[in-house]
Order: sequence, then structure tokens, then C-alpha cells
Amino acid sequence: MSSLNVVFTALIVSLIEYALPSFFGFLSRANIDRLNAALRKAHRWGITDLEISMEDLIERSDSRLFSKVLSDSHCLNQLLPPPRPASQIYNFRPRGHTHSLPSVKTTNFMKSFITKSLFNYK
Repeated sequence: MSSLNVVFTALIVSLIEYALPSFFGFLSRANIDRLNAALRKAHRWGITDLEISMEDLIERSDSRLFSKVLSDSHCLNQLLPPPRPASQIYNFRPRGHTHSLPSVKTTNFMKSFITKSLFNYK
């Protein structure tokens, strides 16, 4: 791996991945396309050898953060809804989590990280 690739991954990709779970739901399609174009341009110019897209980055960072949030010791665990009562009584097939799904009334609420992850990883 070249040193330019290491620097790009350490500085650019890590900063995008760090902030991605909090702001990705509120980005417009035009903004996502602009970020994807910048990532493709970095690959085309030889700055990095990774062919990544914003969708790949959000999937990776969301699943990583949500798996950490599910542990009882994580600070965001208190934002999760209570577990489904039936999941404690019956032996259902394995799911991504045992929490109940909240009722969604607005699109901004659905775009938040916790709500989006509860519906994506059910």
C-alpha cells in the first residue's frame, strides 16, 4: 500500500466515517453524488487504490456503530427503545436486535441514526 493511500485513508476516509452516522440521513442526493464524485476522482488520480462509495462507507460505519450501541455499556444504549416483550418469552428466530420498533411520525425522526438502524437491522 502506498504512503499516499495510507494518508488518504487515515485522513479523509476516517473523518468521513466518523461523522457519517450522524449526518448521512440528512444529506440530499446531490450532496451524496458530490462526495461520491470526489472519492472517484481520488481513485482516478491515483491518490488511493480503494474504489469506495458513500453507500459502502455508510453501511460499514452504521453496522459497526450499531453493534457497539447494542452493548449495555455503550453511552447511546439508553436511547434504544425497550426490548419486545414477546422476545423475552418466546424463542423466535435470531434477529439483529430484540428491541421494539418505534412508531415514526416524521421523516426527520426516521433519518436519525438510532431509528434508521432499528429498522435496517431488524
